[in-house]
Amino acid sequence: MANTLATKKQAAAIKQRMQEIRTQLPYDVDVARQSARQLSDWKYHMGRYPWALIGAAAVAGYLLVPRRNQSEVKVIHHGYESRDDEQLGRTAAPRPAKRGMIGGIGGAIATMAMKQAASMIAQQVSQRFSPPAGK
Repeated sequence: MANTLATKKQAAAIKQRMQEIRTQLPYDVDVARQSARQLSDWKYHMGRYPWALIGAAAVAGYLLVPRRNQSEVKVIHHGYESRDDEQLGRTAAPRPAKRGMIGGIGGAIATMAMKQAASMIAQQVSQRFSPPAGK
């Protein structure tokens, strides 16, 4: 390939463009990082699209919360209501109490707090009984 004035100008233009790209790249990365952070920020989206997010939360809550079991059949027999198990002479096991959503969240928070407290206590005990680092 011949070394002509046109190829030298093209090479110089390519080198200059590469230098511009190297100079601009950190700024482009910062802009991309900021955009990614903004996309994952729920407060930003709540500020821009509050009704859409409220609707999506309502739909998600409707789909995630279990429905009540409607399969229980009540039979009226001799003036009182009884379940099928009682009518057939079987004693039904007591049903566990159902927790609401707030109770579930409270239980989860209490469990995490107890685990954190146990971890802190274990750390304090191990520090008290371990030999000093200088000896």
